[in-house]
Amino acid sequence: MSNGQVAHDAQKTLADFRDHLARHDKPIAFFFGAGTSCAVRVPSAADKSKTEPLIPSVAGLTAMAKEEATSLGAKYGQAWESIEEGCKENEEDPNVENVLSRLRMMLGAVGNTDTLAGLKRGEIEKLEESVRKTIARVVTPDLTRVEGNFPHRQLGRWLAKTSRQNPVEIFTVNYDVLIEHGMEAERIPLFDGFVGSYRPFFHPDSLRRKESAPGATWTRLWKMHGSVTWRRIEQDGRFRVVRGEPDPAGEMIYPSFQKYDESRQQPYAAFTDRLSRFLEQDDALLVIAGFSFGDEHMNNLIFGALENQARTHVYTLQFEEPANHTDLAKRAVQRPNMIVVGPETGIIGGRRAAWAPVESGDFMAVVYELEEKEGEGGDVVKSGRMKIGDFASFTAFLAAMTAG
Repeated sequence: MSNGQVAHDAQKTLADFRDHLARHDKPIAFFFGAGTSCAVRVPSAADKSKTEPLIPSVAGLTAMAKEEATSLGAKYGQAWESIEEGCKENEEDPNVENVLSRLRMMLGAVGNTDTLAGLKRGEIEKLEESVRKTIARVVTPDLTRVEGNFPHRQLGRWLAKTSRQNPVEIFTVNYDVLIEHGMEAERIPLFDGFVGSYRPFFHPDSLRRKESAPGATWTRLWKMHGSVTWRRIEQDGRFRVVRGEPDPAGEMIYPSFQKYDESRQQPYAAFTDRLSRFLEQDDALLVIAGFSFGDEHMNNLIFGALENQARTHVYTLQFEEPANHTDLAKRAVQRPNMIVVGPETGIIGGRRAAWAPVESGDFMAVVYELEEKEGEGGDVVKSGRMKIGDFASFTAFLAAMTAG
């Protein structure tokens, strides 16, 4: 994996990362994917001595949505498999989001008497609705099952102990409300682009104009793929997006390729534009966690910014080792301002290498471990392993920064 190159210094990498995070004048943002929600673990329903993710991974969610689709009848299961094949032919991961996106494209293309993937228009609508409702149900769990010191709350605790010239921004492609739950538990003022008290409505000017948003002490939360708490309502002959209680229909989750009117486009378009604007700032730092780079739109936006802004830095913390053929690995070796931290190797300064075995200090203990194995001839072989790609370890790292 390291191609025989000199190993990376894990201690220096983490110390540099900590120094970046500690700078009060640096624009900082986080980009969170599904892996951050998976990091919240609760006692297993089947075996109380074990734990399980409160919200499953994308793969787990995909399996649940497929099971629900199959329960509608054989033709729906066959249609799902046909859509999966279409994803694979286009080198797309056949996950629930890509399946949902394709279903919506099918709705935009099919006529009232046409058939696609063996389904008529009304049946495609039924399958699309099933997928939405499954997602909404699974990502709206009982939050009373969550223990008090869960990772999102540790993130809030770190935010409470830092003071910055610029507001910290959190971009997420998750639909759940774990971030909101963690911030409120720590009483962190949070602004998500919605304003009002009765039915908070989306206010795009608050993302474009500094004077239309709260001050730097308010953390920003931008939900790139929507939320289970969003709804679309009609008022005085106009449609608007409002925030409220979780919607079991999941109407406003995951943007599609359909031509929505302005009220539906606006949140997604505004948040994408906000991420672009953030990355254009001089000396900006984006920390990516729980994201597997399976979203081409987000990938192009992030990689494009790195090519144009040499002083913008991205740290991407990977739970699993990225293979050399992945777009992430290929781009990282070309861009010295992208640092990839995997469990076994790092890509730093455009060079991929293993982590050198070092005795971990106090601040490293939660995110790095020294492994010892018996090699040939009975010799002890040491290697380093990073754990910071686990969101729970990352937030423990943040907590260690402000301890004492």
